[in-house]
Amino acid sequence: MSSQTISVDELEKFTTHNRREILFYLHQLINDGERISVTFNEGKETVLTVLLQVNEAENMLIFDWGGSETTNRKLMQSERNFFVCAPHGVKNQFMSGMVYETIYKKRRAFATRIPDHYTRLQRREFFRLALPMTRRPTCIIQQDDKPALELTVVDLSIGGIAAELSGSQLAYEIGQTLQRAQIELKGVGTLEVALEIRDKCTVQRGGKVADRIGCRFINLSHAVENQLQRFITSVQREERARLGG
Repeated sequence: MSSQTISVDELEKFTTHNRREILFYLHQLINDGERISVTFNEGKETVLTVLLQVNEAENMLIFDWGGSETTNRKLMQSERNFFVCAPHGVKNQFMSGMVYETIYKKRRAFATRIPDHYTRLQRREFFRLALPMTRRPTCIIQQDDKPALELTVVDLSIGGIAAELSGSQLAYEIGQTLQRAQIELKGVGTLEVALEIRDKCTVQRGGKVADRIGCRFINLSHAVENQLQRFITSVQREERARLGG
């Protein structure tokens, strides 16, 4: 999906104006050292950079100085600048106004105002994280007249989860809604979510059988989405470190 193929209504759906969320995403880009493309001069010029600091008190975003002095001067004359990157396959973008020179840790850097809106163009089919055994959360499904079920989440995304239960005990149907589900994300917290079952199958590993359901989140809030993204990023970072990446 690109900005040319997404409608205005869809773009707004993926855009947040919540300052706390915007700050979270900016800090995440800094922590990951994500390379960012800054396009300006009506799309004719581009600078590659990384974010360095979010100064909340001064409402300033500081980012790295470019390698070309000519391009740097042009950037500081631009009134409209477009920042875009794609960490973990999720397109992040935001706009800024004027940019000026500052000093960060005794080095030249750019500064601009913290954006007042931020867009993350992620859909469920874009990225799905298969979880290692040690990081698989428990999904507890409350039932009206029966004991709660405890399933193991085997993969997840911002759009939904796949979860398994040993044996053939899931009497659910495709299209059924599970209004009271809890997903326990270690290091992040317990998410209260509603799920719609989109797929159901039986899997077999080494002679053991399990029922698996694929579910999508229903009306996921921005706060819960943030928690999910934090967990996904944490797992990815651990896996990259384990593999020496």
